[in-house]
Amino acid sequence: MRKLFTLTLLTLISISCTEKDTLDIVSEIISDRNIYVAGYIADESGNSTACYWLNGKRVDLGPGQLEDIVVSDGKVYAVGWNYGGSASYWINNESFDLEGNGAEAYSIAVHDGDVYTAGRDDGACYWKNTIKNKLSGGDSSGYGIAIKQNGDVFVGGYYMNNHHYVIPARWKNGNRSNLSVSSGGDGEVKDVKIYNGTPYFFGYNMEPNNMTGYVPKASYWKLNSRNDMPNGGGRQKGIYGGESYRGFVDETGVYVAGKIDWIIETDNGNDIPGTGGTYAHYWHDGTKFDLPGGIFNNMWVSTAYDVAAADGFIVVAGDVATETQTQVPAIWVDDFLTKLEGDNTHGVAKAVFID
Repeated sequence: MRKLFTLTLLTLISISCTEKDTLDIVSEIISDRNIYVAGYIADESGNSTACYWLNGKRVDLGPGQLEDIVVSDGKVYAVGWNYGGSASYWINNESFDLEGNGAEAYSIAVHDGDVYTAGRDDGACYWKNTIKNKLSGGDSSGYGIAIKQNGDVFVGGYYMNNHHYVIPARWKNGNRSNLSVSSGGDGEVKDVKIYNGTPYFFGYNMEPNNMTGYVPKASYWKLNSRNDMPNGGGRQKGIYGGESYRGFVDETGVYVAGKIDWIIETDNGNDIPGTGGTYAHYWHDGTKFDLPGGIFNNMWVSTAYDVAAADGFIVVAGDVATETQTQVPAIWVDDFLTKLEGDNTHGVAKAVFID
């Protein structure tokens, strides 16, 4: 899957970020492709702006944060929410408010001209265009949504059962079923993709561990068959666990984006600087790839939230820590890191779509 960068991609190496200027990528990152990255930036007062980056150039949409983005028939569809309880989707720059009070929306899909979004509003739900469809589950949330060619609607998320376990769940046309977990564990679904008519669900499940009780494992389910991703293979010895947020499936395989948490190491009872923390990774058909970049910053270095692949390239969206104690939105193309904003601009890149 990996290959050498084209000349257009190599131009990124010579471009630097400043505190005032956004990253200006004047040429395409991947030849004949557009890369859309959805997320948000925040000012010093904590006010966030929902935005997306098209080949590195930022487009601001309004208050809040974007969670997902797709392109269909030349139109850009994005979805997000604002603190205080309102959710919206955008078609290009036009916003549409989603029905509900206190709604949050996390994913978007387009099918036969209709817009589908998933999230929660007093429990798991999805919206067709702006109309809410309540899903069963009580204390629950929808996170991912995908539509089959025949119109079947799949939503992935979780619900809490009577024993206070968090159960990873899928809803097909509103009918809920559980996804498998390790014995005694729980989990959540964060994303849904459909490939060749088969739904894939991405998230995590808790696996029994002799030392910590339970350890989170990045996972994906093909139908109801669970595949847990390996946590090992990094430079440090102490691994706590992993989690996945989104995934991607095509003829080259199954990709999972997420993080691995490392336990801080000690020497005679003293913490060793630079150990422990959260690090971005992706998995391709179960093989883990470490993503470079980020400065150790109070137990957090980097996170990968989404992944997509095209033309032999793998693009991952997430964030990295900087020397100024800032969480900066970023992408990795294969294993080359590019910050989408300057080192003093707080924000996160939550989703990526290659058109």
